[in-house]
Amino acid sequence: MGGHNKLSVFYNRRVDRPGEPELRIFPKYDDPELLKVGNPYLRPQFTNAVELAHKYSWSTGSIFTAVYHRMIKDQYMRVYSIDASNPDYDIVNRIYQNTGRATNTGVELLLAQDISNKVKVSGTFNWYSNAIDAYQGTLLFPYERTFTVEESTADAWNAKLNAELQLEHDLAIQLTGIYYSDKNIPQGKELSRSSVDLGLKKGFWDKKAELTFSATDIFNRFGIRQEVTDQGFTALYQNYFETQIFRLGLRYKL
Repeated sequence: MGGHNKLSVFYNRRVDRPGEPELRIFPKYDDPELLKVGNPYLRPQFTNAVELAHKYSWSTGSIFTAVYHRMIKDQYMRVYSIDASNPDYDIVNRIYQNTGRATNTGVELLLAQDISNKVKVSGTFNWYSNAIDAYQGTLLFPYERTFTVEESTADAWNAKLNAELQLEHDLAIQLTGIYYSDKNIPQGKELSRSSVDLGLKKGFWDKKAELTFSATDIFNRFGIRQEVTDQGFTALYQNYFETQIFRLGLRYKL
């Protein structure tokens, strides 16, 4: 195509192999009513993806458009199930399991533009239809029983906006906003989440020294939250992995 246009076709096959936490058979007893355990029989997850993409460039920016289709086989994640072996109180097992097949079909847009020599902006938008096939498997811990995943299809999207500003006195600022919409998962849905990140960089002494400050997830809203529904219970799960982090650093060149 012309010098401003570029057309690409991609095919990719990826293998995601479970790690030690996913395979560990020893249960975690940090919550007596929610028993977490791995699965040594977990199979790898295979993803085949095809993508048709077009990129148009001009002197101060570019736009990239892609249409894709991903086919996921033996996807694995935590499955929730009632443990009826304890007569004293209810226990829910949270066990890694392969949950069958899924497909993602969507469109992705990436835009980059230099507003001026000192201001640059870029953004991405990704919309896709997430289809999960019905599936029935077998849980082995603490006793053998079946679990089911119902067929579901839902639209989801995510977006990212980034701005870079180069100011006077060798001061640079970067601001980033990220948003993920609700999406369907086996046994329920993953709730929307967002993040606002800030980065500052200031040079001193003819750029021999550099002071940096970064803040990720300023409003602390990027943690993963899931609503899970199964026979006999409804669970709201929140991952408290720390996403809100502030860093201050100083670098000096001798």
